[in-house]
Amino acid sequence: MKYFYLLFLSAFLFGNGYAQKACSRKSPLFQFDPQVHARLFTEKLGNHPQFPFLQRENGITTPALFIKSVKDAGSREKYPDEFKIFDALLKDIGFKGGYKDLHLSNIKNSYVNDGTLGNLGFYNKEKPDYNYIYVRLNPAGEGRDGVRAWKITGPSGCYFYILHTCGNAFYPSHQDGDCCRLIQAETRINPLELAAEGKDRPLHVKINFYKAIIYYSGHRKKDGKKGPDTLVSLIRSIDTTTIYHDSIGKAVRVSAREVVNKFMVCRDTVWQMRPVLVADSLPGAADSMSYVLSDTVYLTKASNGEVPCHKKWEISLDGGVSYNAIPRFDNTAIHTRTDGGHPVAELAISRIFSPWFQAGISATYITLSYQDDVAYPGSTAGTYNTVYVGKPLIPVQLFGKATIGGPLHWQSNISLSAGYSVHVKDEIADNGNTLTTKPGVKGGLTAGFKLGVSYFFSCKFGLGASFTGQYFNNSATTMNYHLMALPLTLGIRYRF
Repeated sequence: MKYFYLLFLSAFLFGNGYAQKACSRKSPLFQFDPQVHARLFTEKLGNHPQFPFLQRENGITTPALFIKSVKDAGSREKYPDEFKIFDALLKDIGFKGGYKDLHLSNIKNSYVNDGTLGNLGFYNKEKPDYNYIYVRLNPAGEGRDGVRAWKITGPSGCYFYILHTCGNAFYPSHQDGDCCRLIQAETRINPLELAAEGKDRPLHVKINFYKAIIYYSGHRKKDGKKGPDTLVSLIRSIDTTTIYHDSIGKAVRVSAREVVNKFMVCRDTVWQMRPVLVADSLPGAADSMSYVLSDTVYLTKASNGEVPCHKKWEISLDGGVSYNAIPRFDNTAIHTRTDGGHPVAELAISRIFSPWFQAGISATYITLSYQDDVAYPGSTAGTYNTVYVGKPLIPVQLFGKATIGGPLHWQSNISLSAGYSVHVKDEIADNGNTLTTKPGVKGGLTAGFKLGVSYFFSCKFGLGASFTGQYFNNSATTMNYHLMALPLTLGIRYRF
């Protein structure tokens, strides 16, 4: 079989030149020796800061902060030599009064392209020595857009850069009559498709089936960390060779990705265009094809064979009946007695931090009442009145719960809670008639202790039963209530 390749290559170059107007350029920053070749600068900036008061790590992040630091007398006092050099650079580009004439409009947040040739300032602490080196700027640790820098432009358009990271001055080289140009190069490769006659070819087919079991044991591994262990085994493999007819033949398609680039071309620039060609098939390659398929089934188990639960939150809804203690008066002529049980409901949400501890917040609907034979206005003598301290009270509490048992099936738990009971309504009734006198109860602190058992059918759903001792400290118009409620509840649990 014989193949022919034909490639069409076209490149379009567009350039824009720029130049600064005449500047004083007395500083070595603006002087270039045509006999010196640029040194490739790839180390990180900031090892030899020239103007520390302009470094990004010292808080210079905006043009306004740049101006503030320059005008600050503390900068001149702390860095007298450095500031003198910086002030001379300002005068070189046209600021007659030096830093005093520098304004916000003269500072621009800009970039210096990677690979730009120019003079870079530095400070050598050992000598000490302030000087400049001719470099191809390509420092490590900078962004993709280039080296971030402040561009300081004088009244006549003359400028130089202060690099953000190190606070050093930088000036790009403009030799041979400002020969540097900004070039945009576009490379296009027209794809070429070649085909041949059909042919029978061998096809190697290989199919592997794996089973992976993820074990959770709860024990620390050799590296000291907890985590799952995975056991992978090959359960079936198919390896065969068949023949297929390639009706098109060994077709070849040669193509390349279009490339558009912008870069600076100067005296020391070497530009090489190396488009990457991609071919579907190469001359001399084998005529056979191979197809490999691997599939893995993952099973999760605990060390005891059970599937572990990894839920983070639990919502519980409980309902039942509640009995409460009755107050005692220091008066033998007034009697009190219990009012029986009342419905109670609780909604709670908690964060599961570990299999044995979780914490959250709860709100409970609970009624507190008792009976007395006080002669309230409108009451019937010789009968008991029903005093509703809270109809209802809603305790809102933070709680912590300790659990004994695994995440599945039976577990027992102990909870401690504390919070504030919100008073909604109170009243006094006599034989079904509401009296005008009210207890005048206010909200107060509350705390509770709960014992419970739960049974989880799965990692998500379960049922629970609990017994709670809830203490209330609520003040009223005539007395302070220190009551204890004893709710008995059943409920559902949902984890996610």
